[in-house]
Amino acid sequence: MSDLYLEFSHSQIGKSLFESLNLPKPPALYRSPNQSLQLPQGRILVASTKNSFALKPILAAFKNESITLCSPNFKQDSGSQFGTLGKLGSSHQVESINIKNNSNQRFKFLIFDATGIAETQDLKAVYTFFHHVAKTIKKCGRVLILCKACTQEDSILSASLHDGLEGFCKSFAKELGKKGSSCNLVKVEKGAERQLLSTCAFFLSEKSCFITGQTIEARKRSALPRKIDWDKPLAGKVALVTGAAQGIGAETARVLSRDGATVIGLDIPANKTKLDQLMQQISGHSIGLDLGTDTAPQELLTTLASQLGLIDIIIHNAGITRDKTLANMPDHFWDQVMRINFEAVVNINQALIDKKLLSERARIVCISSISGIAGNFGQTNYACSKSAIAAYVKHQAKALPPGTSINAIAPGFIETDMTKQIPAMTRQLGRRTNSFSQGGEPLDVAEAISYFCHPASQALNGNLLRVCGQNIMGK
Repeated sequence: MSDLYLEFSHSQIGKSLFESLNLPKPPALYRSPNQSLQLPQGRILVASTKNSFALKPILAAFKNESITLCSPNFKQDSGSQFGTLGKLGSSHQVESINIKNNSNQRFKFLIFDATGIAETQDLKAVYTFFHHVAKTIKKCGRVLILCKACTQEDSILSASLHDGLEGFCKSFAKELGKKGSSCNLVKVEKGAERQLLSTCAFFLSEKSCFITGQTIEARKRSALPRKIDWDKPLAGKVALVTGAAQGIGAETARVLSRDGATVIGLDIPANKTKLDQLMQQISGHSIGLDLGTDTAPQELLTTLASQLGLIDIIIHNAGITRDKTLANMPDHFWDQVMRINFEAVVNINQALIDKKLLSERARIVCISSISGIAGNFGQTNYACSKSAIAAYVKHQAKALPPGTSINAIAPGFIETDMTKQIPAMTRQLGRRTNSFSQGGEPLDVAEAISYFCHPASQALNGNLLRVCGQNIMGK
């Protein structure tokens, strides 16, 4: 869908007009729809607090000759705040640079490891680093902060300080938004630092261009595959995508196919023609089924068991809206939304688990919504169902078979056929009320889904990731 405000702001006349009137200009965001997730290349500015544990194993695991690591050399009075990186195995030597004396230094990638924070004064290293390097971040730069995922063994003070970095990340992300740059936070459990390759690759890449100010948690889980094909990471996997005929579902099907998966697209019978056309394009399979019926889970399982076998990936994208204020909402509006948006997800997952139709390291991704996080006028049914999905993912993550993971994504304003129907003024508000002053694309959600499904994402389980450009709605 065309965003005339965005297009005009980048035209020759628009640039001058926007500058003279001091209007907010949405930055140009870059995407790579034809390429799978890759490790970063180029210069990466890195630093850590004292006693940090995550950065060295991560950087040593990159093993990429196209990476140059740099670390700022601060004055003696502040240098004691930081950890020493030195040589990272046989892979990389860290180049020490003086930021203050080299104002022409510019970086697209920054990683700061704050996992060593234990006392209030340790936070000063975070301030010192970003105070000096903030102006060196390029347009569409990527900042990744690592902190500790605390456990009951950690002190209240330590846990509070690490959680406090969420506020720092969100605020700094708002400052970077006008340049199209992002800042995100990863909470790392001790022992999971070697399972962060896909997470670092994702948040330092164009794949996460519409994600900023967000927090994700990585927990230590079973060992990763010994070898990963980064060009076709999902090769040999079978993926089921519901609501696949259009919008986010269709783009998800394309991206998973791009990454090597065999895709099974599911949608209502009325969309079967459109679904068939898409599946033919990506050499997938189509299933016409209304998930709102009581027999849908059993019908789906029968089809899968008889024709396709084990499922490696399931994406619960299908959903509906039936908007009315609560006082005017008929009961069937409530029932339909809860049945399709929530009950069908729970029932299908449980049936797949019970019938042992999920593979050993299956990935489940559910689509929530920022409406479920913040609420929305006239959407008590929809917001309730999407909030329930987010909570379900959090709790179900603890009950899944070992090796299986479940995560959720909460899209913000995404340019789809559905958002075309929103009144013009409301549509403009949806686009402008985030750090990038624009709507996202279905591809942004699809790339996040593929990230959760990546074989190197085993440490991710029970997360809710907002793909919303840091929309002002919600917490």
